[in-house]
Amino acid sequence: MSNSHITVSDFKEFYLQQSKPRSIRRLHKIIKDRYPRRKLVSLATIFRHSNSEDWRSQCEQVDFKLSEKLMDKTVDKKVKEHTEIASQLELTTSKALASVLDAFNKGIGDEIKKPEQILSLVKASVESQKLLNTINGLPSSISGHVQYDSEDVAKLKNHIQELYLSINQDLVNRTEQKKIDNKKLN
Repeated sequence: MSNSHITVSDFKEFYLQQSKPRSIRRLHKIIKDRYPRRKLVSLATIFRHSNSEDWRSQCEQVDFKLSEKLMDKTVDKKVKEHTEIASQLELTTSKALASVLDAFNKGIGDEIKKPEQILSLVKASVESQKLLNTINGLPSSISGHVQYDSEDVAKLKNHIQELYLSINQDLVNRTEQKKIDNKKLN
């Protein structure tokens, strides 16, 4: 922009940078008020150039590029959020399963009189794994419904073992899917 004149190309740059809804008349008035000592090209000349140079399609391109950048930022942010959530869920699953297995390895299974004593850890592990699979777009073979007889500890132990095997199968499936995805990328 020259020191004394605001040209058609200067005006066009202001116009393309203007937020929606764009208005040539409104922008002309704003520039006139903002730069009272500079000579501004006439409105008729601006309209003639805007039609002949098709400023509308140029605005659409600018808006599209801006929208694309905003979408990329949003997608990147969501990917980061999902990755963090997936990591937290994976950690929760591992800790809950480790707690259950540790409890059984220490012989707590012999002391369990009521299934409710260990069911909450198993549910936390199962739900975390299911959410992790959902976030990663993977199918889950884990059953979320637990039926048990509060007097039958053996059935609860059997159900926990089934859940553990199901989680392991999901982990194997995820590993195989990652191998397939990596081969596609190469």
